[in-house]
Amino acid sequence: MATPTKFLMVSYSGSVGKTVAALHLLYPRVPGAKFIALETINQSASDLGLAEVEKMQGKKVRELLEHLVLEDAAIVDVGASNIEQFFAEMTRFHGATDEFDLVVVPVCPDDKSWQEGLKTVESLLQIGVEADRIRILPNKIKEDPREEIPQVFEYAKKKKIPMNPDAFIFESEVYGYLAHHKMSFRDLIGDNRDYRAEAKAATDPAERSKLARLHSWTSQAKPVQANLDVAFDALVG
Repeated sequence: MATPTKFLMVSYSGSVGKTVAALHLLYPRVPGAKFIALETINQSASDLGLAEVEKMQGKKVRELLEHLVLEDAAIVDVGASNIEQFFAEMTRFHGATDEFDLVVVPVCPDDKSWQEGLKTVESLLQIGVEADRIRILPNKIKEDPREEIPQVFEYAKKKKIPMNPDAFIFESEVYGYLAHHKMSFRDLIGDNRDYRAEAKAATDPAERSKLARLHSWTSQAKPVQANLDVAFDALVG
């Protein structure tokens, strides 16, 4: 498979970190990607701080396909409130699923999440997405996804869906911090400022506290970003 440039992020289950994964895992590592959100109710990437998000409804598949034809790279994030309609509409267009290089289905360790994730995969297979273009992405993992959701790895093996055990996202409160401040990892750590030294040199107590807090969050964000680097390579490799 050539280097993937067009991704579909989808799941029947809400609250699995789908938009967070699309925004923080995929978007920074797919050069020039257009971010398209099919969402009418829940949080989208624009709510998390991404300025350039194209929003549309799940029923607008013709409009989506026209966008994809014109884009060299794209990330399409389908909200749980739009997925049923999206799948139904996709079947009306010959070869519609071929517009995506990879389809990513996030799952979390709780039973409802991974079970609905596997239901999503079954639907993808039914509408014509080949198994080798599907990626199941464990999210909110504490240590080892193979131990926390072994059923998913067993299912992937049975269905011949590629599943690299390094392609997962650790649970971290960093994502909540970035969402609250509508920041990216680049916003937080991209300039490599030495917040520790700045905090020690500052004289104003409030500024010292602010800089010390930024040092703490930056220190926590760096290994999380490293996890995302490894996860992306494992996901697309």
